[in-house]
Amino acid sequence: MSFTPVIPSSYQTDRQDLNGAIAALIDAFILSESYAVGRIFWSEVPASLTGEAPMIVLGDIVESVSHDMQVRITTFTGTLWYIDWITDRAEFNTRVNRWADRMRDLFTYNVSLVNPKAELRQTGLQESELRQGDIVVGAPSLTFQYIVQQGYR
Repeated sequence: MSFTPVIPSSYQTDRQDLNGAIAALIDAFILSESYAVGRIFWSEVPASLTGEAPMIVLGDIVESVSHDMQVRITTFTGTLWYIDWITDRAEFNTRVNRWADRMRDLFTYNVSLVNPKAELRQTGLQESELRQGDIVVGAPSLTFQYIVQQGYR
């Protein structure tokens, strides 16, 4: 028996769209804040943490796909780190709280930023530290989900 696959006339760009939306949210945050709270956005952890802090770094994005009655549901989960020096714990805490509160609102107000049939939402926040050799920085992480449903028939 011979099979002929269907070749789509176009392809979905969900992963790239998600990266663009995250970059736009971070750019909006940086532009609306003082450089004391956010200076730069990196798409991955830099080789050295001795650069400009505070910085926001996009962690790995995990993609899972499920299918239900001709509908493909793609769920992307990821992490954003807020990396900052802990020279004064009270000031560090104030900057982290400002970042966390602002990002929660940015995600909430822009839930349909990418696509009206998809949702980009923050799912949590956890405080932590990141070590790179002798260097220790504060690195609270924000988790997010991007869920896209597409019907095919």
